[in-house]
Amino acid sequence: MGLLVSTSCTDMNRYRKIEEWVTSQIKQGAFRIGDKLPSESELCERFKVSRHTVRMALANLSAAGWTETRKGIGTFCAMRESRRTRDIGLVCFFSGSYIFPRIARGCDQIAHRNGFHLLLNQSEYDLAKERDILLKLRKRGIDGIIIEPVFDGEGPSNAELLGEMEREGIPVVLLDNGFSGREFTRVCMDDAAGGRLVAAHLWEKGHRRIGILHDRSYLPKRLRRDGAVAELTARGAEPRPEWVLGYEGPAPAGRALTVMDGFFARTEERPTAFICSSDEESMELYKAAESHGIRIPHDLSVISFDNSSLAELPGISLTSVDHPGQYMGELATQLLLEKSLNPGIACQTTSLITPRLVERGSVRTFSARAD
Repeated sequence: MGLLVSTSCTDMNRYRKIEEWVTSQIKQGAFRIGDKLPSESELCERFKVSRHTVRMALANLSAAGWTETRKGIGTFCAMRESRRTRDIGLVCFFSGSYIFPRIARGCDQIAHRNGFHLLLNQSEYDLAKERDILLKLRKRGIDGIIIEPVFDGEGPSNAELLGEMEREGIPVVLLDNGFSGREFTRVCMDDAAGGRLVAAHLWEKGHRRIGILHDRSYLPKRLRRDGAVAELTARGAEPRPEWVLGYEGPAPAGRALTVMDGFFARTEERPTAFICSSDEESMELYKAAESHGIRIPHDLSVISFDNSSLAELPGISLTSVDHPGQYMGELATQLLLEKSLNPGIACQTTSLITPRLVERGSVRTFSARAD
């Protein structure tokens, strides 16, 4: 970047010393993005120079993107040590899952429109691998992180590392999940409301004996379970404890199938309907039911979450809560860019998306008298 003002060699050396001092302080972490720099008067005193020399140095730092001057307020650090890469990291669980392509499409559209590149990463729901990915993105000098974090609601997480990255000027937006007691900008479906929604739908269809199959290792699915239990309890139909079936997921496949196969094999009195916390679980339940001669929806109604392509497979016709993955990706990227372009504004927001049920043929109206 060329100098903005012509001046003598002596003046040049003076204001370059100020520039070098400010940039070195930023590189060492003494000034972090959003921090206020010393005032013009303080810089004049520190370097024994005129106000004119200080203003030339600040003008050059601002032009190079290191600082931002706000009229009547002061000058603030606007850049971390590494310069902008125009890269955004997207960290999700599995690139082959039915949710990931929707999210990636939404993120990429907004990123590309604003001149940024999206770097796709999959953690495979492995906390150590997720940490390794984050450290590599941090070293690369990434301009932001959109992440579906590994967290079950009470166990270990990489929240502290993500917090450090934010303090260093790398904005973070969480997708689908959040951390207990830690504030991050996040975009989520209202999973507890989704649980209440599916439970109310089954109730309105006449079902009173309702089971729940869920992945207890992932917080959003536990929230779906909790919402369903709360709704049914409020209506006087609290599920029996032995009908609330949890398993440790999300991989390998087959764990939900094993749970349901064992349940059907040992249980004579069954629910009339099951809530599954994802469409993938529903497919496992369908397989187990078929092997035991249980017909869906005649013998057992099923309702689910995610409204994936699985819900419309031939012979399935699954009633499911829609997962607005593309919209969530778009919104998360917009929020990330706003945080990146306004580093001095400390603001963490939570966007909860209202769930929407897509009705198909897997839930029948239950009549105890007719059965």
